[in-house]
Amino acid sequence: MEKRDPIILVAGPDDGGKRLDRVARVLLGSVPLSAVFRGLRTGDIRLNGRRARNDARLVPGDEIRVSGRFAGSVRAASDGDAAAGAHATELPPVLARTRDLVFVSKPRGMLSHGAGGLDELAAALVGPLPEVSLAFRPAPLHRLDRNTTGVVAISASIAGARAFSEALRGGRIVKRYLALVEGRIEGREDWSAYLTRDSCSRTTLVREPSDHSGLAAETFAEPLASSGGLTLARVSIGTGFTHQIRAHAAFAGHPLAGDLKYGGKPFPGGYVLHAWELEFPEDSGCEAPASVRAPLPADARARLVARFGEAALAAFLL
Repeated sequence: MEKRDPIILVAGPDDGGKRLDRVARVLLGSVPLSAVFRGLRTGDIRLNGRRARNDARLVPGDEIRVSGRFAGSVRAASDGDAAAGAHATELPPVLARTRDLVFVSKPRGMLSHGAGGLDELAAALVGPLPEVSLAFRPAPLHRLDRNTTGVVAISASIAGARAFSEALRGGRIVKRYLALVEGRIEGREDWSAYLTRDSCSRTTLVREPSDHSGLAAETFAEPLASSGGLTLARVSIGTGFTHQIRAHAAFAGHPLAGDLKYGGKPFPGGYVLHAWELEFPEDSGCEAPASVRAPLPADARARLVARFGEAALAAFLL
């Protein structure tokens, strides 16, 4: 661990009420948790010049002093500038930006979380932050599967993260997808069913409800065009279970074309599942647009146009 001169960091307005140890863990991202606790005990991490308990609550304006032993590991909000340079050629396109949220179009093959994923690129996508919090770091607020494309929201402020997450949990954010499925769908279908996750096969399965099941995962499909045993469907979901659309579609007898993991037959280029639109309530609690849409990726667009024609996809070829 590189030793440097001590660093003094000032708690911002959004840090009020947060525990000192939790803020220190974020600031010293590369330092093991045990070392952070040890630093608080030994005084290498001090609050307003004094040793403080792990659970001490911060007040805006408090000074956190990090000794030279840990100073080289401090992550500042400006780290996003360096990240932007490092990942400039890898960043997905930004669809919309407000002071609280940034919306990007995730490409096929990119993870939402993990090595090279959106979580690592979030700071670069958001850019410089106002100095309102020591502990806040931009991050994706929901997930898309590796090969699912489309809109992902990234937090640009604590207010944005809280408001988006609360609206998502409350089912107040509408999520619409385009999916290419096997078979012919004649009209709107309700694919809602209880789901469970199989950690061994890393798949999502439909299960029987029990006395403690709660609410079923909600998925609704509406046909847009059909040709050659395939249907292009507009799919909306009211919940956000892992692989929800893929599992529900397979259970309904309409697996995604090319989704071999869920019983789909091979399809050139792999399955098409595109998070086309996010729609927000007017009283979302943060600065957010009424809706955000992501254009279809060029390869998916070409494959769908070849099968269904330009007119069938006109509303989605942004």
